[in-house]
Amino acid sequence: MAETEKGFKRINFFKGFLTTEKDWNEAERYHVEKRKLHNQMFHAPGIVPGFAGELRVSARDRADLSVEIAPGYGIDGAGQDIFLWETQIKSINPADYKLPQTIYLVAKYVEQFTDFIAYKENLEYKGHRRILETAKLEWTIVDPNIESEIELARVLLEEGARKI
Repeated sequence: MAETEKGFKRINFFKGFLTTEKDWNEAERYHVEKRKLHNQMFHAPGIVPGFAGELRVSARDRADLSVEIAPGYGIDGAGQDIFLWETQIKSINPADYKLPQTIYLVAKYVEQFTDFIAYKENLEYKGHRRILETAKLEWTIVDPNIESEIELARVLLEEGARKI
């Protein structure tokens, strides 16, 4: 989208139109921004019920201060989709915190470049063919920011704690 124009600009193909990577990236950005706008206007930030395991957090029956996070889907305040496709385990290391301390487990939207390719015929042509939209789970002591993350759990960690 041009910096000087207000509104959403969609790509318009026509006979003879020669596209560049800039055209394709702008076209993709258009769709991403429209999806985010839809999410912001029609869905509240948070966990979307009914999808997979609903990002449910369960204490593990172990003495290692860990939790299990079920797959699920959420939307942050910026309208970004946060998908967790597989169950994950997150442990707390008490030595990382000044106790007692409330610790939050949050999910954040992240993008990772994948599928790198370099053409042997001309090494000038190289790059990542895809961007993986995924979730990052992390423990934090800062109150969660609904604009960029979803709070999944909070734990009051005290001296001598052995399990959650």
